[in-house]
Amino acid sequence: VCSSGVAWGSLQVTLLGAPLHLTLHSPAPCIFEPPGCKEMEVAAIAGESVQLLPVKLPETWTELTWEVTLDSAETYRIVTFNKVDPPDLGSSPHFINRVTFHPESLSLQFDPVKKSDRGLYSLLIDIGGGREDRTKFRVSVFEPVPEPTVLCDSVTCVSETCNYNLSCRVRDGGEHVTYSWTHTAGGAVVPNESILHISLSPRDAHLAVTCTAQNPASNSSTTASAKDLCAGNSVCRIALPTLTPCARNTS
Repeated sequence: VCSSGVAWGSLQVTLLGAPLHLTLHSPAPCIFEPPGCKEMEVAAIAGESVQLLPVKLPETWTELTWEVTLDSAETYRIVTFNKVDPPDLGSSPHFINRVTFHPESLSLQFDPVKKSDRGLYSLLIDIGGGREDRTKFRVSVFEPVPEPTVLCDSVTCVSETCNYNLSCRVRDGGEHVTYSWTHTAGGAVVPNESILHISLSPRDAHLAVTCTAQNPASNSSTTASAKDLCAGNSVCRIALPTLTPCARNTS
């Protein structure tokens, strides 16, 4: 494992014009990259501004380099910097006019970040004596999750209970999207399912159900009434005259 102590990294995201600063924790940076060293996971939203910010650095160092191996298998040196000369920027057209190195914080800023920027970013610091300090950032980039659509698949009414089957989807399916539900009947939470099966009495049918779609970088929610969703396209297999509405789909 890595040497003892704590290394800090942070992620700064500009969302809807307001900066959001998140702090990431990791085991201490690895000397000579021993097996089993963990990486910092950074999930970013495509088109936003993202900063890879190493907060704690070695007390003494002579030179550092930011480099990356993209998921496309391309490898680039992004910048090399010492305390005497100006930063030596890499010549890769992949990052031109989008990636800025900040000498005061030794950080990299992507503005905007693209899905093609996915990869493993390494901060290599020469601390003298032939030793090298490494901090890694595994950067994943996702599209923002659009507002999901909640649909009524069916409703079956039996005696004093109606059984609703609701589904939730984002357009085009999304990438690494998961779903969870909440509803006002006891504050119940149904995680990681795109389908909700819920049984309600007629007096409870107006309760609100909320579907939340999320990927590792963003989330979006839709709230609706189960009764209102199923009013126009429900299928009533068995219904008593006292249960209203319980319309038959004639389409």
